[in-house]
Amino acid sequence: MIDLKRKKKRTIWSMVATLALAIATFLWVQSGHEDMYTVETVTNGDRVTRSFESLAEAKRYMTAGKNRTLFSPSGEVLDFTGTGVVVTPSDAITNLYEDEAFKKRQSYVAGGTRLQLIERGDGHLFVRISGADVYVKPDQMALFPEAVVERRGYYEIRDGDVYHTVEANANLAGTFLVGPSKRDSDKRYYTERVQDVFDSPYQFASIRNPSPYSAKELDRYLRSIDSPLAGEGKSFKQAEDTFGINALFLLAVAGHESRYGTSDIAKEKRNLFGFRATDDDPSGNATTFETYKESIQAAATLFATKYVKGPYARGDYPGNKQEGINIFYASDPYWGEKVAGTMYSIDRELGLKQLKRIQ
Repeated sequence: MIDLKRKKKRTIWSMVATLALAIATFLWVQSGHEDMYTVETVTNGDRVTRSFESLAEAKRYMTAGKNRTLFSPSGEVLDFTGTGVVVTPSDAITNLYEDEAFKKRQSYVAGGTRLQLIERGDGHLFVRISGADVYVKPDQMALFPEAVVERRGYYEIRDGDVYHTVEANANLAGTFLVGPSKRDSDKRYYTERVQDVFDSPYQFASIRNPSPYSAKELDRYLRSIDSPLAGEGKSFKQAEDTFGINALFLLAVAGHESRYGTSDIAKEKRNLFGFRATDDDPSGNATTFETYKESIQAAATLFATKYVKGPYARGDYPGNKQEGINIFYASDPYWGEKVAGTMYSIDRELGLKQLKRIQ
């Protein structure tokens, strides 16, 4: 007679033993995996990951290829090769240099700016920002390899207009209009050189050429947006006549810097261009003007004597961090693009006379 109870007990104990072995194996594998170093390689957006038991072995593999990131067993980035993103210290201006010895300054950028990392060198970082390939000191920089960069800036063309979306800290981030394009595209352009997307006519047209608009036309635009500057069209045109600086450009800079006279500094101090509005105390340190006209004349004088000609002359157009006024005028690397977009917005409302003249 077969003992069914004993057979049933043996079957149960066999199942328990198998399950225990499986759990033990899983825990051993998991434990082993927790001690593994991983290296992720990014190639044209594709990612391949390899695991290593020793740090030395993982590092040898990482250094043998491009765009490889070494992660600790806990997922921390230990080292990497190739490209990525550099974020400048948020509480300080970062100087950009033409040479890796940092002897000749090219420009500067605001805190929290994202720089495209091209190469890491011995004591320097080679980066790209707003059209310029430059060197920065690695001190206090935050470095992020391709494997961990989830968001980056890009250009796109929407309904015939070019927009730039910027990833950065604080008020540098956002999406803004740059100018018109003759072509359409549904792709995103991940580049730091606007000319890779379109010729950006307002950004690279001379501001020494007069505006095609009269004082009355400028006032018409200002009234259409309920600006307190309505009536100052003649001040912009007088500055153009006296100093040879395009009135549309001056109005666009005032629009960008003071929101067409509605910023606190503009309302309290008639300061339309942010003169001496330092980062530590912009309102307290800003220059006070008696009239808007005085502020406009001061700006026209500055551009004419310092940027079109003079110590900061690198091109008589808004430009970027490679050429033009933006090199030394503003810490915002995209100031030239933003002013260009503002010029285009005004010009579009007034009939695109400026665009026809510069194209």
